[in-house]
Amino acid sequence: MKISAAVREHYLTYNGGYPKNSVFTDKTGNTYNVGWFIPISGRKGRSVGKILTLLREDDAIPEWLIPFADEAGGNLFCFSVREADCGAIYYYNHEFEYGENPEDHVTYLAESITTFINSLVEEENDEDGEA
Repeated sequence: MKISAAVREHYLTYNGGYPKNSVFTDKTGNTYNVGWFIPISGRKGRSVGKILTLLREDDAIPEWLIPFADEAGGNLFCFSVREADCGAIYYYNHEFEYGENPEDHVTYLAESITTFINSLVEEENDEDGEA
């Protein structure tokens, strides 16, 4: 499995954490909120390897995607390990029925983790000052 240099660099620098800027808007205007970046190693089974193992056991995620961040509710931000678009960022919506093809629940977001992270903006507050 090939992992892009940008993804490797991100993990060597941060290995997980919570982003200050957490909102990504795609080209069609849909917004996604990054809850946290999943570490390579973490406590309580919350690591890329453990999460990926659970997803693979259930055939719940395409083989070419590796999760690196999540959104409240369990949807995932993933990077591609396919040769054709290695390092591209995809959104994986885990809300589908048993037997459906997980590939049908994947949305392309950005060409790289660098582009994705640089596109994140701070969540706007409403009039009452709440997020």
